[in-house]
Amino acid sequence: MKRFANKRVIVTGAGGGIGRASCLRIAEEGGTLVAMDIAEGALAETLAAVERLPSDSSPGRAIGVLCDLANPQSVREAVAQAVTHLGGLDVLCNIAGVLHTGRTEDYALDDWERVLRINLTGTFLMCQAAIPHLLETRGVIVNTSSTAALGAHPWMPAYAASKGGILSLTRALSIEYIKQGLRINVLCPGGIATPLHGSFKLPKGADPKLLARAMPHVDMADPKDAAAAIAFLASDDASFMHGAELRLDGGALT
Repeated sequence: MKRFANKRVIVTGAGGGIGRASCLRIAEEGGTLVAMDIAEGALAETLAAVERLPSDSSPGRAIGVLCDLANPQSVREAVAQAVTHLGGLDVLCNIAGVLHTGRTEDYALDDWERVLRINLTGTFLMCQAAIPHLLETRGVIVNTSSTAALGAHPWMPAYAASKGGILSLTRALSIEYIKQGLRINVLCPGGIATPLHGSFKLPKGADPKLLARAMPHVDMADPKDAAAAIAFLASDDASFMHGAELRLDGGALT
């Protein structure tokens, strides 16, 4: 499939996990990419992986732009740089995110604010900067929430709140811009084998059985599985989906 031929795409969180897998999937399908991340070394590894794609894909059709989602000026400058390089914008994939776990009674306010600032406010800032360009092309935004927005995930209050906010933000923006041809949907993954998932740590004395409802009933998914879902939502195959959440969790919430 070449669903992204002649499509100009921004992907955040491109340095690893679902973000890197999405860059590769979109490039394989012919997209021209601006990959964004705050980690320069990880971003370079993603660009190198895109370069290694077979010649019948789109090797070399990607550049990297450093972006700090917690910094509004950095977001505005990164999006402006991307649009200048691409000559316009057709798709924005908001994938970047952070996780911090802990008991709520001990949870530091700085940690709460950092997670909300990067996950939720960062998604808002990216949308805000990209929407004027996407309106010109009747483009697409794919946001990334989590099953933490749909079910009970203990010991991650800020993460769950931020992902619930992304879900609601997606619905609000979708209706606001639906008559202008901008399509906005959200992926709710769970049980994906990414570095973010690997960073989860149980607080001392926590009962792991409380996580049972958050765990998939099959093996953990590969980031490629999430990238396939993001590519679907970003493509014309999902043209009748507006403000919808796509759950990808191995049946955990079924």
